[in-house]
Formats: sequence, C-alpha cells, structure tokens
Amino acid sequence: MHVAPVENKDPVLELLAEWEAERQAGRTLSPEELCPDDPELRSRVAARIARRAKLQAVFDLPTIGPGETAAPLANFPQVDGYEILEVIGHGGMGVVYKARQQGLNRLVALKMVLAGASASPQDLARFRAEAEAVAQLQHPSIVQIFEIGEQGGCPYLALEYVDGGSLAEHLDGTPVAPRQAAELVLALARAVDHAHERGIVHRDLKPANVLLQADGTPKITDFGLAKRRESEQIHTLTGAILGSPSYMAPEQASGKASDIGPATDVYALGVVLYELLTGRPPFKGASVIETIEQVRENDPVPPRFLQPKTPRDLETICLKCLEKRPSRRYPSAAALAADLRAVLDDEPIHAQSLTLFDQVARTIGHHGFDARFRGIARRILLIAPIPLGLHLVAYLLFAGRPYYPQAMVATTAVMMFTLVPLLLITGTPTLRTIPAWQRRHFVTVWVGHLVAMAVVLIVVMVSTPPANPHLLLMVYPLWAVTAATSFLAHATEAGMYYLIGAALFAVAIGLALVPVWAPLAIAVIMTANMLFQGFYLQRMARAAATPADPRREGAFPSTKRGV
Repeated sequence: MHVAPVENKDPVLELLAEWEAERQAGRTLSPEELCPDDPELRSRVAARIARRAKLQAVFDLPTIGPGETAAPLANFPQVDGYEILEVIGHGGMGVVYKARQQGLNRLVALKMVLAGASASPQDLARFRAEAEAVAQLQHPSIVQIFEIGEQGGCPYLALEYVDGGSLAEHLDGTPVAPRQAAELVLALARAVDHAHERGIVHRDLKPANVLLQADGTPKITDFGLAKRRESEQIHTLTGAILGSPSYMAPEQASGKASDIGPATDVYALGVVLYELLTGRPPFKGASVIETIEQVRENDPVPPRFLQPKTPRDLETICLKCLEKRPSRRYPSAAALAADLRAVLDDEPIHAQSLTLFDQVARTIGHHGFDARFRGIARRILLIAPIPLGLHLVAYLLFAGRPYYPQAMVATTAVMMFTLVPLLLITGTPTLRTIPAWQRRHFVTVWVGHLVAMAVVLIVVMVSTPPANPHLLLMVYPLWAVTAATSFLAHATEAGMYYLIGAALFAVAIGLALVPVWAPLAIAVIMTANMLFQGFYLQRMARAAATPADPRREGAFPSTKRGV
C-alpha cells in the first residue's frame, strides 16, 4: 500500500488511502460511506476506485483478501520463452506471475505492468526505474533480475523466484526470538547498504517486500519506488496509493522528498526489527491518516515495555533506527549491521541508550507545530503588548487608592476573559486546518483554563473579608498555578511548555510573598510569555514550511563506489 505525501493534502488520495486500508482489512467501503457530505469529492473518489477496478480487470485478476492466495487464471498473457503457471501477487501497478523459463528450465517471477500495452508513460517510467535499480544490485539478500523484455508492447521483468513467501505472511503478531530477529535484520541491513553504495534508496522496505527462501534467507524485492542518487524524479501511478504508513520514516510522512535518503531505509529496518521483537509495528492507528500523524509526532513505546525479555542492546539499536531526525539515526546501514553483528557476538555496541539528560533535552526540544500555526503566532504577537500596557495604565490610576486590589483584579480579569476568547475566536480559521484531535486538545485546555480562572476568582472573592481587601491579591499566585497546569497540559505538543509551566509555579511563590506588586508582575510575565510563544511558534512554523536542503541530514554520503 502506498500513501502520497501528506503535505499535498489531496482529499481524494487521503480517502483512497482509507479505502485501501479497509480493503486490506477485509472491508469494502462505498464512495458514499467514504465521503457522505461532499457530492463532488465523492464523484472523484468513485471515479478513481472505478479506474483501479478497470485496471485490475485487465488480466481478470481476483481480489485477494488478507491471508488469501490468488487462484489460477484461465487466460494468462503469452510471453515468448516463458510458461506462466499462476498469479503470485499484484498491486496497484504490476502483476507478478510464477513462470517457467523454458530455455533454462527454471522457475522465475515474471513481473508485468498491470495495464499491459495501454500502460501510461508514468507506469512505464516507474517500471523501467525498478528494472534499472535491480539490474545494478548483486547481493544474496536482494532478488536478482534475469531478463528485461517486452511482449506485444507490454514490458516485463524476469526475476529470481523465491518460494518461501513474504515475511509479512509469516508474521502473525507473535514476536520472534531476539537472536532470530537480529540475524534477519542484519542480512537486510547488509543488502540495503549494498544498494546505498550504488546510489539507490529503496524507500518502501516492509515485511511484504521481504521474501524468504526455504532456508529462511531473506530477499529484498520491489524496487518500484527506489530513489537513485543521480535522479530526483519520483515515479508514481496517478490514483495509486503510494507508501506504507506504518513503515514510513517521518520525513516521508511529512512529504519532505529532498530529506529522503539512506537514513529513510535505516528507519524502515528499525520498524521491521521492532515488529519482529514485539509482534507489531511501532505506529498503527485506526486509519491511514492517524498512522501518519503518529509517525510524524509520537515517540515509539520502547520494545521492552511490550516484551520485557527483549535484550537491552537490541532495544537500543531499534530505537536509534527510529529516531525522528535522520541525523540521529545510524549514519549508514553498514553501521546498523555492525551493531547487530556485535549483539550476536556478545560484544559491546556503539549505540548508546539515552541518558536522563538526553531524554529531558529531547522532551523540551520536541514540538508538534507546523506551518499552519503561523496565523495563531501572528495573533499572539499582536495582542502581546496589551497586558503590560493595560496594567501600567491601571497602576498609574489606582496605586495608593483604598480600592487598589479590587481595581487591579478587575483589570486583569477583564483582560483575561476578553483576550483568550478573542484569540480562540479569531484563530478559528487556523484551528480548522489542524488535525481534529489537536484542535480539540487546544480548545479544551484553554476553555478549561478560563473556567478554572473564573472559579478561582469567585472562591477568593467569597473568602476575602471586607475589612482586609488586600487579601484579594492572593488570587494572582493561584492564577499563576492554574496557568502553569494549563501549559503543562500543552507540553505534549511542545516541550518548551514544560519550562513555562515550571517558571509559573516558581512565580506563584514570589507573587504570594509580595502581593502588592503581583498585578504588575503578572502583566510583565503575560506579555513576555506571549512574545516568547509568538516568536517560537513563528520560528517552528517557518522551519516546517522551508523546503529541505538535499545536502542536509539524510542525503547520500559521498562514496568512491558509485553507479
């Protein structure tokens, strides 16, 4: 299965991704079920689904559900020199047959374009790209290519036939022995390194693309999405679902094509290792889009949490492969292979477990914001000077007056219960562009914040005796504590909110010690905090929107061994 980069936000491809995920799970959704509220979008989705069915019918291919095997077909295409025996697999673009090469009397896997002679130029370009990629690779853990040919205008590849099925067919949700997992991924890592040395990144490594020989030797196949160093062209099938969300690296899930490089395959190897150790991939949501969001934003649960008997060194290797930033992963598949070999030989590995300091630094440095938050950042910067300006005016008017506490508390309350709703209301267009779960979280926290502030104010007002109105100023440290908890609730989106929350807890103590200065102190803190947040969000959004430099992390390493 294949997913287009989420940054494109093509609603048709997103719905096709959901349709394909449901189909793989054995459920077929109609266009009406996929898109009940938008007739035009539903029509476009229906047309795409119909096109896929038409292509699938070119060779009268049966629908293969989970765990099913394709039945033999009555009418196979005729290919000179080959006797086609049965269908062994097909997808959005190609069909693979088990065939006998008559001249050499050997079994081969014959791969042909699904659309036959009517294939689009894009189909043919992707097919040729796979042939060129595989032809350069000679490795015991990579499926070999025997012949490239054409029959009646339809190109085909004769590939090594592997009789043990795919790794995906052997995985049933049960973890395999750690040593067996390490040995399998070691073989794959060496094969991937062989491809990287020749300037080829697979980009779609997953158990379904790993075939097993009868003796258990793994073979990587399906280089249809391979990216070559000398070419940035991406061959895709219009309307096809490209990519495998659970095995995508974050840079793939974010649509950052120029960041895709060897580190992308290292990440996928880490996902395969994780699934072998735990019985499940690190990220798998209820839908394709939810899975992609998890890949982009969430950290994986350490394997030892799911399988306590997992060796610590294997967990460390796995988590290093799954780092969000390509520069934090293994610098090469060869380095990954070296550590896996060390585990098998009971030798120390080079990868280090995260220290407590590393974990704290990573937590603080994490953010879940992208370019869509620019609108909110601008609004925060616009209203940031208001708290300090308003309180300075109020202080000049009411300082030294007997009703100073009531006047300053009223000023702060009016400001808070006006500015925060104003920010939420005017920021609605921006909030509508972010994922629903993020929008709900954002609105829930800040509405809860306002309610808590109001309740605290009522409690303090009721508890303050008329004879001692200065006790009313104790509402400020309580407000600071309430604000601190609200920012901590937002720390799942951005680690810097942990720092803001901790600072507000400390400030609350200071406000309690000098309550007379609390109104001005809280005004200064609010303005400074809003300026900091505004510039921070703007910087994060700008970084997310800036096209990646292909010379940065994840690019091909220089090598004297090239194509």
